[in-house]
Amino acid sequence: MTKGVHEALIHPTASLGEDVEIGYGAIIEKNVTIGNGTKIGAYSYIAENTIIGEDNQIYPYVVIGFAPQDVNYGDEPTRVRIGNRNIIREFVTIHRATGAGNETIIGDDNFIMAYVHIAHNCRLGNGIVIANASQLAGYVEVQDHAFISGLCPIHQFVRIGAYAMVAGGYRVPKDVPPYALVAGEPLRVVDVNRVGLRRHNFAPYEIDRLHKAFRLLFSTKYNLQQAIAMVQKELQMDHHVEYLIKFIMESKRGVVR
Repeated sequence: MTKGVHEALIHPTASLGEDVEIGYGAIIEKNVTIGNGTKIGAYSYIAENTIIGEDNQIYPYVVIGFAPQDVNYGDEPTRVRIGNRNIIREFVTIHRATGAGNETIIGDDNFIMAYVHIAHNCRLGNGIVIANASQLAGYVEVQDHAFISGLCPIHQFVRIGAYAMVAGGYRVPKDVPPYALVAGEPLRVVDVNRVGLRRHNFAPYEIDRLHKAFRLLFSTKYNLQQAIAMVQKELQMDHHVEYLIKFIMESKRGVVR
């Protein structure tokens, strides 16, 4: 049983879980699935084939699952998939993917603030914060516990590494390394994201080791391959440093330095 449906338009093929609330004037299209305890705000629009998990709070005027703003999209069947316990604030837009069978994916426990746009084929992990009016282009990947401040345009295919923080208002044309605080125009690594790492219970020695790795990787005149070799030679490796190096080596757009 739904908890409350207040003069909304709900397609008969939509599947609503227990204790779902649908606000006044909301539209739920065909083949939408909404999990237990999720709240859909007034005048929101959930387009066909969208899957939304449990205990999400979706505020008024949110649009999820519309066709992508992509000239290559040919009305093929794709969708948006959203996990659990996300907060999605007013006027957020999340578009379905391009390419038959593909998905735009939002994980769990994310906080997406007002006027954020998440384009086709984006993949967001868990515990992410995206502040007001930041814009994610197609195929952007945001890894767990990243923080994107307000008014940031993120170029297509860019990756934002886990626990990274992007300062407000800066354009992001390249991959942002995990654990980094980045700012400036052109965008550059300022330091390890110390405050964010402390909030996520990183030990002081882990933060210090990452700082030393950053100093070698991003504050020297060596190229990245030389800098990586120096990190591997001079530092005791742990899974954080190994993940940082792996992220850099797998980059296709290049990384912010």
